[in-house]
Amino acid sequence: MYVVTVAPIRRGIPIDELSYFTKDTVPLGALVAIPLRGKSTSALVLRILPAHEAKSEIKSAEFSLKKLERIEATSFFHPEFITAVESTATYFAASMGATIQAVFPSTLMNVASDLILPAPQKEASTLSRKSERFIFQAEDSERFATYKSHIREVFARGKSCYFILPSLQDIEHTYTHLEKGIQEYTFILHSGLSKKEIIKRWRAIATSTHPVLIIGTPLFLAIPRDDIASIILDRESSGAYIREGRPFIDMRYFAEQFAVQIGADFILGDLFLRTETLYRHAQGELEALHRPKFRIPSTATSTVVDMRISGEQPATGRIAIYSRQLVDLIEETRIKGTHCFILGVRRGFAPMTVCGDCSTVITCTHCSAPVVLHRKQGAKTPTPDNLGREPSPNIFLCHRCGLERDPEFTCANCGGWRLVPLGIGITQAEETLRARFPTAPIFRLDRDSVGKHTDARKIVEQFYQTPGAILLGTEMALPYLTEPVATVAVLSVNSLLTIPDFRMGERVFRLLLTLRQKAREHFLVQSREPETPLFTLATQGNIGEFLEVELASRKRLNYPPYSTLLKFTYEGRKVEGQNAMSEIERLFGIYHPVSFPGFIARVKGKYLMNALIKIPRTEWPNPELTSLIRALPTEITTRINPESVI
Repeated sequence: MYVVTVAPIRRGIPIDELSYFTKDTVPLGALVAIPLRGKSTSALVLRILPAHEAKSEIKSAEFSLKKLERIEATSFFHPEFITAVESTATYFAASMGATIQAVFPSTLMNVASDLILPAPQKEASTLSRKSERFIFQAEDSERFATYKSHIREVFARGKSCYFILPSLQDIEHTYTHLEKGIQEYTFILHSGLSKKEIIKRWRAIATSTHPVLIIGTPLFLAIPRDDIASIILDRESSGAYIREGRPFIDMRYFAEQFAVQIGADFILGDLFLRTETLYRHAQGELEALHRPKFRIPSTATSTVVDMRISGEQPATGRIAIYSRQLVDLIEETRIKGTHCFILGVRRGFAPMTVCGDCSTVITCTHCSAPVVLHRKQGAKTPTPDNLGREPSPNIFLCHRCGLERDPEFTCANCGGWRLVPLGIGITQAEETLRARFPTAPIFRLDRDSVGKHTDARKIVEQFYQTPGAILLGTEMALPYLTEPVATVAVLSVNSLLTIPDFRMGERVFRLLLTLRQKAREHFLVQSREPETPLFTLATQGNIGEFLEVELASRKRLNYPPYSTLLKFTYEGRKVEGQNAMSEIERLFGIYHPVSFPGFIARVKGKYLMNALIKIPRTEWPNPELTSLIRALPTEITTRINPESVI
């Protein structure tokens, strides 16, 4: 008889480890089924002891041990994977089981027996090899040319390579760049594939005697290949690497821990790496694969247009969406038969609506978020009803909770009916553009107009194939613009800079830098604050000076990389939220937590309250803090170094 200690692979369980008895010998790392809360749950075997050695513990326990249900797969996860999971769980104050569920596809957990394969013997050189970690900051074309050469070198040594990317579109585009000459040994893995196809590719990768190139998301790093000598993580700055649900794990961290455990080289690549990553390089934690570029060249002529001059229309009192300079560039596109991409950062017709009488911002009745004016799907010229009234073609939509609201209402503050739309939404930009260029082929790509990856790809393909075409899009369109565009323009990004988040300046700078890289002839930015230094540095491709200013600002305010942030969030009734924050302040008092309401304080009728702790970067993980965090009620969520603090 044996006592087996396991980690339940399931979220929402406050206990890390549970014990069961079995008559069978179960190897460490095996997947087993356990009875838990009336359900059969998968669990990872952490320890196993003969029952007679645990006799005293069994007698002193306040509960009786239950029997292990069954063994699902022996030695399923390799020890290196388990160690990487353990390190990740410690850093993000999460349980082992929840972390495994976060870093391994849940759809495959129930078919573990179909995936398990005999593990090949590891070479001594692989076991003793130390992982080297690199950064690679350069234009896309340079990075991918280098990656291609690097992968061939890895293959020549009889080793395999795992190429990590954040999205399906990135994976498909990268495949077309890297598979030439090694197509037979190049595999794609992502959650968009069917379970049957994932199992088929998993087995093909695991049984191939030839080195392989795997291009996929970090979810499939557990695949049983003992010859992976290089892990490349590109688009390193993408926020998609951070899980949106509990546990809030940054998959970049897990990928690095896994590379260290298996002795693989680890390369972080991007056009502009995160500030924290560049700081680590400066501190000697990461080497440079090639000397990082801090000034990105461009063939495009860059212009920042002052919309206070070019955007005003004194005769009508309205503000123009398109400057004269941008209109000229669009006309040039039409004449030459080239292409033009125009970025709008806001969905809908108008991002904000205010009362014309009292200036109150119109907000959602369920949330405190400003409602966004949208055109109804397929709306045309309204037809008057029997009383001669024209129905509105518009609706108000809350982008936070999805609530739709008819525009026929009055101001909740003063009862006024003069509701004035403000800002430039992409729908309004499209209508204005079609009115100005009625015969132009105009395409639009945002979440309101496109719901599927295949539809988005089709729109961009048509855009590239149509001479003189214009594409209007939000940031969603950027991964699909895989080829250079003659003219790239930004309608406005000033609204983003008003968001009080310490990462926002870096995000806008990276966005502009990415757009500039896609422009072949012209890059134009419209702004009502053109003197903002960020615009000048972005249009110059000057990463070095921007980084210097950004690091100085973060050091002054003690933000990452000079600290580790712990953000606590409560969502519920207002009074309960205030009580929760008071409890946070009591428990973590010596760390000086600061509590504040969420930037959008109410969502779906629930109030958001946050608390923030800054601790020295070198003092995390902290066992004392972790134990306090894990003792918090489940209503309070904890994020380590979150993408946003508001």
